Amino acid sequence: MKRALLVDPWVYDFKCHDFWIKPFGLLRLARLLKENGFEVDLIDCMDRLDDDAPAEFKRSDSTGRGAFYSEEVTKPEAYADIPRKYKRYGLPVDIFREKIERLRRPDIIFTGSSMTYNYEGVVLANSLLKEKYSSPIILGGIYPTLCREHAKKYGKADIVWPGEINNDFIMMLDKICSVRIDMKHGSYYDELTPDYSMYKQLESAAVKFTKGCPFSCSYCAIKNFTPDYYQRNPENIIRELDGYKSRGIKHIAFYDDALLYKNYFIKGVLKEIIKKGYNFELHTPNGLHAAYIDEETAELMKKSGFKNIRISIESTDYNIQKTTGNKVDNSIFKEALGRLKKAGFENDDIGVYTLAGLPGQTYESVMKDVEYIKNMGLKVKMSNYSPIPGTLDFMKLRPDIKAALTLEPLKQNEFYFLMINHDYDWEANNKVKKAISEESEEKDNG
Repeated sequence: MKRALLVDPWVYDFKCHDFWIKPFGLLRLARLLKENGFEVDLIDCMDRLDDDAPAEFKRSDSTGRGAFYSEEVTKPEAYADIPRKYKRYGLPVDIFREKIERLRRPDIIFTGSSMTYNYEGVVLANSLLKEKYSSPIILGGIYPTLCREHAKKYGKADIVWPGEINNDFIMMLDKICSVRIDMKHGSYYDELTPDYSMYKQLESAAVKFTKGCPFSCSYCAIKNFTPDYYQRNPENIIRELDGYKSRGIKHIAFYDDALLYKNYFIKGVLKEIIKKGYNFELHTPNGLHAAYIDEETAELMKKSGFKNIRISIESTDYNIQKTTGNKVDNSIFKEALGRLKKAGFENDDIGVYTLAGLPGQTYESVMKDVEYIKNMGLKVKMSNYSPIPGTLDFMKLRPDIKAALTLEPLKQNEFYFLMINHDYDWEANNKVKKAISEESEEKDNG
């Protein structure tokens, strides 16, 4: 029997918090491999509840989130002038070494990856794996999909795999492992669910009821991973949720990019969730599309257990709305909020995602967004724009900046972009953050 090792590496960054994070792609791959006779091991460097993890980081808040163990590390040259501490988040490196010492030799190793500018974790993991094993390493995920040439040169992998699990992936696996795996047809890959049996302890599950996104926002690279949009079979979804209930999992986090699109789909699923009486707490870290929140959808969300609602507006500026994707305008946004409140959600239940630092976006524009959200009594959840290859906005960058960011993915980090963005820089960002934090303090003291 063939044996596979799956590795979710560390994250090197200026900030990182566990918002129900799970290596979704690797866990789907685990299921595929097991169904085809492989024995599978997993080392998830980002698992706070790992048996070997430092005990103080196994504590979670009431929503299932928590802080990662971290160690400050030397900043790479690209980050020398960024006025923040740089850290490696995840299990201590010595624990990783101990884990691979205890494992039986794998016939093949799969390493996942998160954002392009987090690739240092990939390099460290693959370097340590190569010290121990001669097994071929296949690197997949966001980093090799968006920065394929860089990943080939620096990722310390034998094979770099961009994109999805599909029949081409199966053919590659057949060739490497000399094991015949049947080609899959129809919606098999779209319905493939993560295998959470890989974890001994589990408080939350990351899920996707859909695949891809029908929209083409200028700042988003989703089309590079999944060009098509697909809504899963509701019967398979309920079967998946039954499994989570049997394990006593309380928190379910939706990582769909367009969960509410053509909302008759999600309405049907939520009605089944209510009928089943699961008693999950449902979270939306990716943000929801306001245009699809009608009264029935809002009511079903409330009854089925949605908590900590996140709704996206990106910007309240009409011109920015139009040029970034034209998904939502201020009137549609207000109507959606009214429906959520009518359904029973309070202001404190709702956070609003807005983007700061989009190409051409100024401090004044961002502050208008903040004031707009604050005046509604809602929580501002600001995300700094980071220039990601494969997006329309990336193509609009000055040629020299685009070349520099392509050559060194570390420079695609939002904090680095603040150093070179003259329209919205560190000073402007600090002013905005102060305005947001002052509002939070007023609410706490009110």
